[in-house]
Amino acid sequence: MASTHAIILAAGLSTRLRPLTDERPKCLLPIGKRTILDRQLDALRQHGVTNIVMVVGYKRQAIEEHIRRHHPDLAVRCVVNQNFETTNTLFSLRDALPFCEGDFLYLNGDVVFDPGVLRRLLDERDGGCLAVDRKQCREEEVKVMVQDGTVVDIGKHLDPKKSYGEFIGVAKFSGSFAEAFRQQVAAEAKPGNEMQFFEYALHTMADKSWLVAIDITGLPCVEVDFAEDYTYAIDLFERGEGANRDADL
Repeated sequence: MASTHAIILAAGLSTRLRPLTDERPKCLLPIGKRTILDRQLDALRQHGVTNIVMVVGYKRQAIEEHIRRHHPDLAVRCVVNQNFETTNTLFSLRDALPFCEGDFLYLNGDVVFDPGVLRRLLDERDGGCLAVDRKQCREEEVKVMVQDGTVVDIGKHLDPKKSYGEFIGVAKFSGSFAEAFRQQVAAEAKPGNEMQFFEYALHTMADKSWLVAIDITGLPCVEVDFAEDYTYAIDLFERGEGANRDADL
């Protein structure tokens, strides 16, 4: 991968996690001694990714201060989504892209994952690479459909029974596909699409021939949307498989 850039989206209100997020943004929820954000930044650092664009909004001062205090070695640029209360990740990604040239890793700011996820993405060829957990999905999860090794559709709207697995919110975009994806994000971040997730830009791309699912099944990962997800993440990464893998790093 030619670039060492990453984009983290962490602007949302996280209303589904209240009261846990009444006083802090979701990315600063602790999983043991480290926050979700700490774990993401540590994983990026471990893989040599030190230039990071982070989109913030809700409780952004707390995020900026946390980064200054705990990660002074990283070049983190915080970009404010001024409309974070009325827009979703499609618009946050649009705001980030002008500050991140070339290839980049993408992370939703609420995913707790094993650092090995990044290695599997970084080892892949050019194109769009989505980290996918092969499992039976729920309605709430972002699902992918795969045909002949290529992702042909993505979104929460897909039938869980027919999906290939869950996109966990971690991806890599490189080469000509990254440029095409940038253009698609800019085209779709328009009035009427304020509440679309960033995956909508992938869903609407006419040519997905370079978009692939990278199987990360077996590597611990949790997207924290609800209180039960947070409890599960703590169990997995402090007392379960994720904790054991951390100890081996």
